[in-house]
Amino acid sequence: MGRNGPLLGPAPIRQLPRTTVRVGRDNGTPLLTAAIALLGALAPSTVTATAAEASAGPTIEEVVVTARRRQESLADIPLSVTVLNEQAIRARGITELNQVEKFAPNIVQTNFGQGNTGHAAVFMRGIGLQDHIITTDPAVGIYLDGVYLGRNMGANMDLMNIEHVEVVRGPQGSLHGRNTLGGALNIVTRKPSGEDAGRIDLKVGSLGRRNGNFFADVALRDALALTVSGGVKSRGGVGRALGIANPEAEIGEILQGFGRAALLWDGNDRWRVLATADISRSDQGVTPHVVRVFNPDNGFGLRQSDQPANPDDTHSLNNELMSTADETRGYSLTVDWHMTDGLTARAIVSGRSMWFEGGLDNEKVAATLIEFPERGEADQITVEALLSGATSWGDWVAGLYAFDEDGFNRSPFVFRPGGVGDGRPAVIPASDFDGLLLLRQEAQSRAAFAHANVEFRRRWTLGVGIRHTRDAKNGSGFLHYFPAPVRRGDEWSAVTGDLSLAWRFADGVNIFASYARGYQAGGYPPRPFGGPDTFAAFDHTTADSFEIGAKGAFGQRWTLRSALFHVAYKDLAVQVNELVGQGFLTLTQNAAESRATGIELEGAWELTEDARVEFAFGYIDIEISKVDERVQGIAVGDSPALTPNFTLSVSPRKQWRLRGGGAVTARLDHYRRGAMFGQPINTPLNRIDSLALTSASLAYTSPDGGWDAALYGHNLGDAVYPLAKLDLDPTVLVINSNDRREVGLRFSKTFGP
Repeated sequence: MGRNGPLLGPAPIRQLPRTTVRVGRDNGTPLLTAAIALLGALAPSTVTATAAEASAGPTIEEVVVTARRRQESLADIPLSVTVLNEQAIRARGITELNQVEKFAPNIVQTNFGQGNTGHAAVFMRGIGLQDHIITTDPAVGIYLDGVYLGRNMGANMDLMNIEHVEVVRGPQGSLHGRNTLGGALNIVTRKPSGEDAGRIDLKVGSLGRRNGNFFADVALRDALALTVSGGVKSRGGVGRALGIANPEAEIGEILQGFGRAALLWDGNDRWRVLATADISRSDQGVTPHVVRVFNPDNGFGLRQSDQPANPDDTHSLNNELMSTADETRGYSLTVDWHMTDGLTARAIVSGRSMWFEGGLDNEKVAATLIEFPERGEADQITVEALLSGATSWGDWVAGLYAFDEDGFNRSPFVFRPGGVGDGRPAVIPASDFDGLLLLRQEAQSRAAFAHANVEFRRRWTLGVGIRHTRDAKNGSGFLHYFPAPVRRGDEWSAVTGDLSLAWRFADGVNIFASYARGYQAGGYPPRPFGGPDTFAAFDHTTADSFEIGAKGAFGQRWTLRSALFHVAYKDLAVQVNELVGQGFLTLTQNAAESRATGIELEGAWELTEDARVEFAFGYIDIEISKVDERVQGIAVGDSPALTPNFTLSVSPRKQWRLRGGGAVTARLDHYRRGAMFGQPINTPLNRIDSLALTSASLAYTSPDGGWDAALYGHNLGDAVYPLAKLDLDPTVLVINSNDRREVGLRFSKTFGP
């Protein structure tokens, strides 16, 4: 057993007994204690306080997380972590991963990928990757029940059967070594408990919103339990294809279905086996996007006056570019063996597959000039073995990791810089596209790692971790004018690690300092239209992160968390896009060095027993500090893509208890972020303005808590905001949000205990 329960276990978040924390003379010097606690910044954690408890000090319900591959208290862990549990997710109306960004500091998420809304590109502390092509890797790792998801495409999953989501910021040096340069998103699903319980959720609203999902947890035998969940999410579109009589889908239309099953055998005190399977499928309209023509003399014959009056509409006549689709399937088997009271072994075997098809009409006029439809597939297998232990001096975990993936992207395209005057018809179907881009890749990653927490002098904990990672890739790139496919094979390796020192300054007040080195493998450019020589490997990237922080309770009603960080990136991989004579060239280059310094504050303020305010604030000062001579376009002082200088969320909540039982709760969620750039080349054309979003809800909960209903309003200001911008002469391609004003009703019914 560790300090907070089993080191490895399939129920990684739970509510611990309440601990009353008094900030005063019993815990040390009052002024010093208050000064240290004031460093803290608050998180959307599960903090509640009654009037009686508030008189003695704030009451904190601790949350157990698995950010370091074993169960630890969120209050004690020396990392910057935001946790959204199931109650927080439902109260905020979060239904998919891309909505988490609005409740955690210094994180931006986008679904730019090829017009497909199933895409999830995550940026943390200035590091991320928008692309979805098989030859590139995400810079922020997404994990589902401990399994790394190798592709951004298909990762924007529904958050229905979710125990909690952990947003872990900063490079993870030892325990999440593959492609977690900026941080990690850990998604933890609910495990079978055999409670014979269930829930149904329904949602109806404007824009044709119709959602329905269910969850069931049943006992099959004394030692065998099963959970099953599934649902459908649908909404109408926001734009039309003006020249197509029966389009395959409206622009922005949503239709998604998903299902998941988990079977748990817990037959004795030593063995536990968990098997899971999941599937998700979407058939949707293309993402809303805008074409802004800034150079009509380029040669394509494009004029801004030819664009539709409603920017969500299109004049395109290619019906095959009106819809997108993606599907993911996964399975996993987790075996836990409690060898002794202080020693546990775990084995995880998983497989996932993904395919998608989509594309964007890059000019939106009634002619085929710049169109890149695309299909892609990827299959992965992950094997991991872990051994953990608890001793009189602390706890430790060590393991081996293997990841194998293969996949491809195929894009038949049209690129006609001569415009409609080149002798070809103005409109041709996708089946007759006259160019072809084909990319394939096989990737392997192998790692060995270890991490230990050493407790000494009662209040101090030293954390030490190390990891060796080796990545190998074999890729091939082909364009229709290449003499033959270009084949490359490369390897990268690194030793990374982390070091932390945590001081429990007082009961409920923790201070920490940490260092971590992160690593991301190199790769190959996704669109080598500059010729065979441009299909050349870029090198791996490393990050050295230094962080100090404090967590704890301040006064009688504040729960606060804070972090001050500095990150130095070496051989930072950035993408530059441009139109060249043969097509759309995307170069991925190691830009040399970048520096980022920032602060993150999170917390909750209990105004009264029934009134509460939660907030999260992040600020970052980041720029490319050194550029190699061979790097094109990027300049010293430029900011990496999709990195606003600040993010802010404020969520007040007020509850009224009714005489006959039950309660009414009003909630407001306000989110703001600063301006940022769509590409690391910071031109006015790809600048994305600041953003403000407001949502609200009014909910009723029945006296027995068995059902609740809520009126909701989402994006009340009906903001239409860019997710990405690409400055490509003669146009700027703007990928807009599919997140529009919506009002409606949510209903939930719970069965069983």
